[in-house]
Amino acid sequence: MDDKPKYKRRIVIIKRALQFKYIAVVLIAMILVAFTVGWDVYYTVGRAIMELEAPGLYPVMLKINNLMLGKLAVLLVIVFIIAIFVSHKFAGPIFKFERSCDTVAGGDLTYRVHLRSGDELIELQDKFNGMVSEIQKKVSADKDSAKIAGEKLSAISSRLSQKNISPSELSEILGQINGLISELNKISSGFKI
Repeated sequence: MDDKPKYKRRIVIIKRALQFKYIAVVLIAMILVAFTVGWDVYYTVGRAIMELEAPGLYPVMLKINNLMLGKLAVLLVIVFIIAIFVSHKFAGPIFKFERSCDTVAGGDLTYRVHLRSGDELIELQDKFNGMVSEIQKKVSADKDSAKIAGEKLSAISSRLSQKNISPSELSEILGQINGLISELNKISSGFKI
């Protein structure tokens, strides 16, 4: 059995501006093609009727034009509906990535993006999750280094609190402090800031 939760589309228009721009481009392209082809056919048929000198064909031509305009209106509605669902295939994931970026920026490095099957941007999901994993590993290593450095500083502090410290012990403590300084300088060195 599949353990993944099934996600159903409840909201189809999720990124209104992006989706309507996409839909507008698709509809404008369709209208341009339809009118270009329609004009070409209308012009060609009109010239043929003029050359045949058959005025009785004009009413037939008008019926054909009205039929074509009706079909164009139906096709525009169908294309509009299809464009909404197709645009949701990338608008939904973009919306999810925006929320994911906010979550990770808030400090949750355990968060991973999980898109629905059939959505676009699956490759970006894998890259995003890989990036967050790498950041999580680096931050975890830095956190471990800081913890170890803190424990060493505690030990040094307790040794320094003793009243009788010999010069050789003091020299050893200074060596440990210099080692800690070197370790602390390595923390977060994997990041460009």
